[in-house]
Amino acid sequence: MDSELPKGRARGRARGIQLPQPQQAGDQRVQRPGTAPAPVQAALLGRGRGVSQETAPGPMSGRAKPRAAASAAATGGQVREITQKVGAVALSSSDSDVSGSHSNSNSGSGSGNGNGSNGNGEEMGQSAGRGAKRGRPTETRILRTKPSHVNDKKGTEGAPVSLQANYFKLKKKPNWKLFQYRVDMKPEIDYTKERKYYVKSHTDLKNYFFDGTILISNHPITKSKDEPYIFTTKRSSDDQVIEVTIRLVGEVDPTSSTYCQFLSIILRSMLEKLNLELIGRNYYDTKAKIRDKKLADRKLEMFPGYVTSIHQHEADILLNVEISHKVIRIDSVLDVINEVTKKARGNVQAALDKALLGQIVITKYNMKTYKICEIRLDQFPTLEFEDKKGNLRSLLQYYKERWNMNISNAKQPLIVSVPKERDPRGLKMPAVQLVPELCNMTGLSEEQRNDFRLMQDVAVYTRQGPEQKYKGLEDFSRRINETPEIKDVLQKWDIEFSKELVGVTGRQFDPQTIEGGQGCSATYGVQNADWGNAFRNWKCRTSASLKKWIIITPARDQANAEELKKSLEKVFRGLGMDVAPPKVVVIQDAKIAFYRAALDEWTPRKPELIMIVLPNVNEDLYSMVKKYCCINAPVASQVVTGRVLSKPKGLMSVATKIALQMNCKLGGELWAVKIPLAGAMMVGYDTYHDSQQKGKSVGALVASLNKDCNKYFSTAEHHETNCAQEVSDKIGTMLSSALYAYTKENNGAFPTRIFFFRDGVGDGQIPHVFNSEVKTMKDAIKNINPAIQLTVIITSKRINARFMTTRGHLNPNSGTVIDDVVTNPERYDYFIVSQSVRQGTVNPTSYNVIYDEIKLPPGKMQLLTYKL
Repeated sequence: MDSELPKGRARGRARGIQLPQPQQAGDQRVQRPGTAPAPVQAALLGRGRGVSQETAPGPMSGRAKPRAAASAAATGGQVREITQKVGAVALSSSDSDVSGSHSNSNSGSGSGNGNGSNGNGEEMGQSAGRGAKRGRPTETRILRTKPSHVNDKKGTEGAPVSLQANYFKLKKKPNWKLFQYRVDMKPEIDYTKERKYYVKSHTDLKNYFFDGTILISNHPITKSKDEPYIFTTKRSSDDQVIEVTIRLVGEVDPTSSTYCQFLSIILRSMLEKLNLELIGRNYYDTKAKIRDKKLADRKLEMFPGYVTSIHQHEADILLNVEISHKVIRIDSVLDVINEVTKKARGNVQAALDKALLGQIVITKYNMKTYKICEIRLDQFPTLEFEDKKGNLRSLLQYYKERWNMNISNAKQPLIVSVPKERDPRGLKMPAVQLVPELCNMTGLSEEQRNDFRLMQDVAVYTRQGPEQKYKGLEDFSRRINETPEIKDVLQKWDIEFSKELVGVTGRQFDPQTIEGGQGCSATYGVQNADWGNAFRNWKCRTSASLKKWIIITPARDQANAEELKKSLEKVFRGLGMDVAPPKVVVIQDAKIAFYRAALDEWTPRKPELIMIVLPNVNEDLYSMVKKYCCINAPVASQVVTGRVLSKPKGLMSVATKIALQMNCKLGGELWAVKIPLAGAMMVGYDTYHDSQQKGKSVGALVASLNKDCNKYFSTAEHHETNCAQEVSDKIGTMLSSALYAYTKENNGAFPTRIFFFRDGVGDGQIPHVFNSEVKTMKDAIKNINPAIQLTVIITSKRINARFMTTRGHLNPNSGTVIDDVVTNPERYDYFIVSQSVRQGTVNPTSYNVIYDEIKLPPGKMQLLTYKL
């Protein structure tokens, strides 16, 4: 199944809380919609939307004052009591918080937050970032995870290869100093846009960026920390005198992540001057919408854009740019609700939750994205609130007057999004309630992902080849270097970016030899890592026997199932598998009840494997089968779709792949590569978050049990999504189980070293992985066998680094490793291209060794990673 396209991050701005008040039947009233303070930002010590052009605070086209300001008289306890009693209501807004010469910044890009560590025994401090409290800036230090014994992380194995990466070098680094100031106002102003206006109104201030609390300037404003700069201004609405105090916090160290965060703000101002629009966390060109009739017929449209970040790399500050496309569905959320409601049988709420929870939607009026957390069937657009003048207005009236948008269905339910950001006081932001009719779906539905032709049409744009990507990056470079407004900004701050992509020297590992059984072996070409043709005469390394198994198929697919049975008989002999003929069980129809009845009848007879033929991809049916065969009556299962079996031309190829999967599930070994490390156990761990199971996640661990690393133990555990300590505890328990399984397989012997590959970790979680999870692993190992050595590697597949050959702009070959120039100086990290692709630009995987007792040389570590 095609992987899900990246989704935007849920964001919201204008919010308010619902006040408890007497209600009559059908009378729903809420507090006026307030514009909440700007979301917590990563830029500039974790916050700020940057600096922008302001207008005088006053009447704002029907918008109310911020929730914090509107309830200033209420105590914190009263607010909490109100919030607990009645769900908060919020409306989204499009006004951007920009001031001065700067632009909106939703997400800063630094080099990492937190305190340093040698990555091998010294404790890391907690990172500072999102959620930092207003008025309490914390120094942002670059996170160091490179183990202390690693002096040179560059390997020597492999042949050199000249590459280019999707990075632009900061050629001219500013020679000015950056001064950081804190801004306070009396009386206190909570509204970020209003705070920016008062600072902007003081024309003596030049060349600064202000996020509402922290001000950065390239020239000193005050003489010292003890001598603040104070000025006054007036609020036009009531002539209230506002006293603004600017205090020096300190000078920004050019080597600190805050310096890069500041540069990222400049970068975002550049993107806005390209007339790009912020959607979610990235910028897209909504005016250059891709007009493709094939996509339009499927109710899809697409916006091209960029994913950008700026970081300190090995020797230079580099700007990373990745070409991105935002897929927007033309159908509204209301269309989906109506469709699901028609098909729902009985529980409409459950059907809507299944279809919509966790989905990302985008509002039609301000292009903001939100994640659906709840569908409220008991609330409608007739919901009323108080505006800033104390008058009652319904959502219907609000959207008409504020956005000139008519809501045609007054009985549609409301959808709720709970933002992850916190307000300036560090408190959780209230939920945002949205009107489905005014929101479009984003991404692709499950049905659309299963449409092969549609995915081909989408891939034309989303899977750009390296040559096409190179031209797109060239165009980006030309635009930022030739657009007059951007040139002015760069000249003003004395900054210059290279016009050429960064060059990097990678290394190409030799193709590996894949070893089968009975002396069978295969290899692959340097330019194409596909060795599937070898299966025509392949012998498995070890083969499991299968004496008792059944095939359950609907009557309409019986003929295809019989043909598959004949093909499998030929394949089994070729692979060296000893398999008896199966019993074919025909059911009347492809309904869940018939499949369940067949399973109820045949599982008590203890078959070794059950093959189930489904007519097509059906998530509910597939889930029922797997749950039954894993929990109700544990037995190996193999699911096949009738649609695949209906194509006779490729049936032998399909049968070969099915036979290999069956052998593997029954304990056979398909192939192996040489792992020249005795006593090594390879462990992998990842987590899965189900959007429909709020607060629940599943962690899965697999561990090799033999020298060839092709026989594995596996286990899974449920845990609370937000309980990091629980994750650590479960990892320790699962690792202990894996070690005992290893001893059973190896006559009581323990492994001498463990390579633990940890997936699903963001930069902000690395301190926890080191401080807690690694400690838990070490404790588990100590309780079993203290002599076992441990190396922990964090893997990241969702990265924006891309590479292409310097000559011809082609994809790098499988086995290409990059460990310099674009890597991080504070990490023992490297990139590996481990596959070949026929379409698009190949995605490398990033590896970061955060703990290393085994101490393999860098080249050996990289080669081992590629072999796996």
